[in-house]
Amino acid sequence: MADLHQNLVPTLPILIKRPVEELEEEILSTKLNVGVLIPALYSDFSQPEMLKILEMLSEMRSIYKVYIVLDRANVDEFKEGLKKVRDLLKDKGEVIWNDNPSLKEIRQNISREFPLGQRGKGMAVWMGLGYIIGRGGTPILVMHDSDIKTYTPYIPVLLAYPIAKLQYTFTKGFYARFGNRLFGRVVRLFYFPMIRTLKTVFGPDEFLDYLGDFRYPLSGEMGGYVSVFRNMRIPSDWGMEVSILSETYRVLKTNRIAQVQIALRYDHKHRSGEDLRKMVVDIFKTFLVELTSRGIVLPNGIYKTLKHTYINIAKEYVETYTAISIMNGLKTNMHREYRYIEIFSDCIEQAIMEFENESIPSPRLPIWDRVESALPGTLLQIVDAVEESKRLV
Repeated sequence: MADLHQNLVPTLPILIKRPVEELEEEILSTKLNVGVLIPALYSDFSQPEMLKILEMLSEMRSIYKVYIVLDRANVDEFKEGLKKVRDLLKDKGEVIWNDNPSLKEIRQNISREFPLGQRGKGMAVWMGLGYIIGRGGTPILVMHDSDIKTYTPYIPVLLAYPIAKLQYTFTKGFYARFGNRLFGRVVRLFYFPMIRTLKTVFGPDEFLDYLGDFRYPLSGEMGGYVSVFRNMRIPSDWGMEVSILSETYRVLKTNRIAQVQIALRYDHKHRSGEDLRKMVVDIFKTFLVELTSRGIVLPNGIYKTLKHTYINIAKEYVETYTAISIMNGLKTNMHREYRYIEIFSDCIEQAIMEFENESIPSPRLPIWDRVESALPGTLLQIVDAVEESKRLV
């Protein structure tokens, strides 16, 4: 990872590990407040990963606020989660309780004007953004998940630093994912081979070149100005990371987007097989939305061509990853890698069927400026609802 190769997206690798305190001082010198947004479930509060993350953030001078969007929690779970956040983060911590009755009512009002789709990570992030925009005071926002096992203060700092100090507008984290074997099955065995597949089937495309240039496109770690996030159409499902990259391509110049190495090695909670299938289906549906919105027509029976081309290309990737594993003394299982390719290839037909049968495939959540235009005062209502919920504890 630590090389100087550049292609479309400016790439900032770790060459020398500077003291994190030194980087923080430079961020503080800009006088730009940095917030961290973390979508979470109640169960995450009992996990050591989440508690470690909050403890580290509590000690970081460059982090102004930590916004935790608590999803699918009842009132007692919210109270317990808020107490833990207050104990660890004091006034630095904010909890946006997504099941707050007032927030539910606000979403119902919005849904009368806009399709909101299913609740998921994208919906949680979107609601958190609504609160942050309405509240103000945090011009730079960093996002990451709550289950990072290898978390360090460098992750939020390196995501924020290029924005605060280097004139970039959006950052995307990258890293290597491995333990005693290579991890990152979806990005290795589906995302990258599928990008090549789409270019093989539909021809050269600048947008696909852009998507293929990210070293870890499915990472949940990213940063940007809040003014940029408020104009992004975020989906509510597993396709959030791909959609946000698509949105940055729509609203920003590529030279204002930077992918930043935020760790030498990274690990988080591993997904179940069913979760991986759902992820692949939603990611591929996001690809289809982006391609068709750019004028590409999907002929009948295209899934067969895509499926067979994908399988052929993905097998080449297995050979390369097997070589990487052997050279680095890691365990490898070629049969298991091929099995995932077979599973992911079956998801292609399912994704196309869902795409064609939905009136609005993978609906994008509306940008907050449009919500405010249609329903003036919504952002302040969200702020009031979150403030009101704090009085329950």
